Amino acid sequence: MYLRYRLTTLGAAALLALGSTAQAANTVAAPNQVPEVRYAVRADVSAPMRDIIRMMPPSEPVGTTSSPFEIPNILLKRSDYPTLFEPDYSKSQNAPLGVSAPPVDISYDALTQATACGGCLPPDTNGDVSDVHYLQTVNSHWAVYNKTTGAVVQGSTPGNSFYVGFGGKCETTNSGDPTALWDAQAKRWVISQFVTSAPFAQCVAVSTTSDPLGSYYRYEFQWPIFGDYPKMGVWTEESTAQNAYTLITHDFGGSPQTFQGASLIALERNKMLVGDPSAAVVRFSGIDAYGVQPIHLSGLKPAAGGACPTFVHFEFSTAQYRFWDMCLDWETPANTVFTNPPTFIDSDVFVPYGGAIPQLGTAQQLDAFGSNTMYRATARAFDATAPNRMSLVINHVIQGGGGQAGVRWMHFNLKPGAEFPITTVDRIFGHGYEGPELPNSVPPTQMTKTVIDQGNFTPDGDSRWMGGIAVDGSGNIGLGYSKSSASLNPKIMITGRTPSDPPGTMRDEVSCTPGTTGSQTSTSGRWGDYSSMSVDPVDQCRFYFTTEYLATTSGASWRTRVCSFTFAGCGDPDFALVAETPARVEVCSATDADPTWDVRVGVLNGFNSAVAFATPGIPGGTTPNFTVDPVVGAGTTVLTLTNGATIAAGEYSFAVSGVSGPLTRSLPLELGVSAAATGASSLVSPANNSTGNKVLPTLSWSAVAGALNYTVEIATDVAFANIVRTATVSGTTWKVTPALNESTAYYWRITPNNYCGAGATSVVFRFDTGIIGQCPSGTTATNVFADNFQGGVNGWTTVGTGATNWSQLAAPAGSGLTTTVWGIPNNATTSDRGLVSPSIAIPANSQATFLIYDTWHNFEDDGPTGCYDNATLDVKVGAGAFTYVQGNSLYTDPYDGIAASNLPNAGLMVWCHTPPGAINSIVDMDDYVGQSVQLRFRALSDANTVAATNPTGFYIDNLVVRACTP
Repeated sequence: MYLRYRLTTLGAAALLALGSTAQAANTVAAPNQVPEVRYAVRADVSAPMRDIIRMMPPSEPVGTTSSPFEIPNILLKRSDYPTLFEPDYSKSQNAPLGVSAPPVDISYDALTQATACGGCLPPDTNGDVSDVHYLQTVNSHWAVYNKTTGAVVQGSTPGNSFYVGFGGKCETTNSGDPTALWDAQAKRWVISQFVTSAPFAQCVAVSTTSDPLGSYYRYEFQWPIFGDYPKMGVWTEESTAQNAYTLITHDFGGSPQTFQGASLIALERNKMLVGDPSAAVVRFSGIDAYGVQPIHLSGLKPAAGGACPTFVHFEFSTAQYRFWDMCLDWETPANTVFTNPPTFIDSDVFVPYGGAIPQLGTAQQLDAFGSNTMYRATARAFDATAPNRMSLVINHVIQGGGGQAGVRWMHFNLKPGAEFPITTVDRIFGHGYEGPELPNSVPPTQMTKTVIDQGNFTPDGDSRWMGGIAVDGSGNIGLGYSKSSASLNPKIMITGRTPSDPPGTMRDEVSCTPGTTGSQTSTSGRWGDYSSMSVDPVDQCRFYFTTEYLATTSGASWRTRVCSFTFAGCGDPDFALVAETPARVEVCSATDADPTWDVRVGVLNGFNSAVAFATPGIPGGTTPNFTVDPVVGAGTTVLTLTNGATIAAGEYSFAVSGVSGPLTRSLPLELGVSAAATGASSLVSPANNSTGNKVLPTLSWSAVAGALNYTVEIATDVAFANIVRTATVSGTTWKVTPALNESTAYYWRITPNNYCGAGATSVVFRFDTGIIGQCPSGTTATNVFADNFQGGVNGWTTVGTGATNWSQLAAPAGSGLTTTVWGIPNNATTSDRGLVSPSIAIPANSQATFLIYDTWHNFEDDGPTGCYDNATLDVKVGAGAFTYVQGNSLYTDPYDGIAASNLPNAGLMVWCHTPPGAINSIVDMDDYVGQSVQLRFRALSDANTVAATNPTGFYIDNLVVRACTP
């Protein structure tokens, strides 16, 4: 069975702790709004690691290269993965930019399967860079390298070596899922891994100096249930009161193990840096956010004073991003305040990738890990005069326009509502961290989150996934990932962008893969759970990326590699133009003054030169006026577009450019102008007092001069007290969705809108709906195609791959169907089979068109709302490709579940649940009037069980396509 939904990993010890791989439904309870306060059950300081390592015996391998130990994963069979959106793939980067990413300047191989666990997979590659070293961790070993040469400073060492002499399971188990962080402001290493059997715990080691082979302060924090896939971050702010090591876990409990929700956790960093055993832990549990990440603040600058630690994840059901803030009170940890529900931030529509990654030379595919925001969610704080107060970059795997996996990246600005002055206090605590620092008197602050830029990196048909992302000291973004396809072995690739690159784009990728690579033939499909991108803390410019690859095609003989690159000009004085007010302004000539934009010059790396302004592409008839021109160094100006409110109505795009010597930076701006509110539209169809109308009618009305869009309203009363459908559309037609009720009176009206507000509302028309499947009044029903399947194949064909195919057979007992039907049983092997109709011509003058047939469908389901094996209806127009019929076209037999992530139609609404009897299915076909179409009844299954009750599969009979013509 291929993994249905990749959830997480367990360490080597987890196999004993859990027995066989566990899987269960999501049982997340209500989130815990009251903080749970915990303390370490064990804390001490270690001997120097170089002394510990010398005394350790060689570690025993957990598998072999030919027979690797596959680290098990808990499978959470998700049924809440809807992708009912239609992504605008025109907003994806569907072609190379034509500008190359920086070349790789340093690269070297690091830990391998042979040198680490001796035969396990996946590696779960992670690492970070310090002033001198690169420290890498995998399951379940670590090593240290000279960061610039790749020379080995400390070879492969078991992960639990950090806890030799510590006692407890941190010392006696080596479960893996490790993370390594460089706390750049404290110049300390923070190393962590979990304990996967009771008593469940997180083991954390904080170095006492910058030496990775020196001594460590050690802590064991215990949890009530298993905290899987733990991920850590560093958070600091100028007042130090909110400082924390942040942590997330994915909690599983019960028998069998079930997902109980994520825990969002803060550890008391200031005390841990000095080895204080009283360091507190604040934990909020039961958060339904599988794949959430702590925001990790890299670089040498803390966040604005009082800024609260933050956590982030995407929300696939709404194509938004969620942020949770945890405002800490380390003096009284129980007073910590947690924001739940989270803050939602809108974005371009995206669909998470639920499929698998193909490889060259093997049918085995790789796990895409589309459920998670990838580790790490990396932020960097800048001065208040910089273009962004704090840049946050995240990435995750989405579906590209060609069905491939792509990397979605988001760039956010996290900004305090106000910059609080720091109250100076007498600190016993200096930069050497000799004692705990006293908190400053700055109030906790939730930072405002806004989108700076975003993109889907899908420049060709190859799949890209397992990304790592970070931002350097000049605001450049570095992105690394794996790339593969049916014609390509998995490769290590890097790309990136500068602030002046076109919005939504990444530069052309470069490879950091050795010349010869292979594919992974292990049946597990595992390809790590995370990679890692970091930035050198010395120059704040060089990116370091680490992930895995295979030198030759094999079961799982993985290797890892460290790759670095630097953007030209990083660290040089620079500036950017920032819109402090909305970049798009909309005005009404009748009432509004000339439009204005507040423009700020944000500076980096000590820039202090004069910036002069220009306005290329400005609308004709307008004159730009700047309150300050030039601006010297950091500063603001206000652009007024004189006569901008009185030019001809329309849409205008232009830019403000800032020029300083050889540097030119641009800020795109937009202006929308309307002259006056509009008059009323005339309603056309359905005619007033018409009867027998479709339950999915198309409303039409006359265009109105000056209207930008129209608000459509449908109500069940003439006073519109009970509005049942409404929409705002740009054209003069709207197909009502979802369907209205049969045999019901409705009233409708139209209001045109523009930048002057709502125009005059139309008169009100009434129309009555008829019966589903019956032709509207004034039309005649004509069957343009009919087949009861009693007279042979009649042009029907079968397509697809896999097991048992469609065939004509006697109706199965229990289906409610009779005589001969077309059908296919629910297969227990992977298959994707279609039954395709002959071409059917739908008359151009059809006023309503219906597909009507009798059916029974019953597949392996996933609870009340999910489907593993499933069926759908598709339509092909002419010589085009088959497209999925949306659920709002299905009148009497709506889709009843969501397809699991391991099938090609992952996330779509589909059929799988057992009906009470045969169904007379009626489908709206109005979208295909005047065209020749083919129908495809599609049945999909995985290599697993079939439906629990008989008959199983998909069966159809007595099919008619009916046109209603005048």
